Amino acid sequence: GMRVLENMVNCIGHCTSCGHLCIERQCKYGKYSFAENIVAVYEIEPPENLPELIDNPYNLLPKKLPKADLVLATGLHNDLYMELPNLLRISDISALIIFREDPKNAPPGIVKYIEEECEEYGIEFEAPKPSCTLRPKSELKVISKFIREFRIGKPLVELELIERANIRKITAVKLYTSAPCGTTWYVARQMLDYTIKSFSEDHLRKMYDYIALHHHAAPCIGSMAYDHELGDTILHWGSYIEREAYLRALGLDRELRDTIKERLMKKFPATRC
Repeated sequence: GMRVLENMVNCIGHCTSCGHLCIERQCKYGKYSFAENIVAVYEIEPPENLPELIDNPYNLLPKKLPKADLVLATGLHNDLYMELPNLLRISDISALIIFREDPKNAPPGIVKYIEEECEEYGIEFEAPKPSCTLRPKSELKVISKFIREFRIGKPLVELELIERANIRKITAVKLYTSAPCGTTWYVARQMLDYTIKSFSEDHLRKMYDYIALHHHAAPCIGSMAYDHELGDTILHWGSYIEREAYLRALGLDRELRDTIKERLMKKFPATRC
């Protein structure tokens, strides 16, 4: 959760991925900060430090939340997650987003329960896995406004290129939406001056590997543990999604469809003898 918070606040020095090669205000620093939009931050002990069953969630949760439009939660104990719809109802808050970056975080049964409770209370709800799959939806007015204003969710970029002798060089990357953890900014920085010699399968595969390398190095906050819900690791899904942003920006619709199909295909965890 801290990586997401730091990305939204965007305080100088929080991003250390580029080390001494940081270009500071030529990248993300100074371009935005949503510190004034964040009403409150609550930090709670992780599930592994808490009892298996929590009889009274309000020993850990606040009795009521301050006035706000939306709550963003991640990494909580399941018993605390299950109480959130009621807490939002009491606090007159309109929307709830749960970011799930680990297979153990808010499993499907818990998400289904929260979804049903939120529907009963008239609370908008999304639980993207990974968080970089979050997209606006016409029926979710508050959540869609949050995505557009905070510019986090499924990565969306625009590229400027120069072309000489059919060789394309990326000269600028404009970010409309970043992955919530901020990894998209780091990948974009590394894609500056990247040369695409052709759109052949071999050259595109090199670009995919280059994006994946820097997506992993950022590092992405997605778990490397196998996730049965996705049929892959959450980190690998994040890597596909970063790749899709560049294919979309390059107008490579067929390759984009192939990548989405590849991402959605169930992989099986390696077996050990």
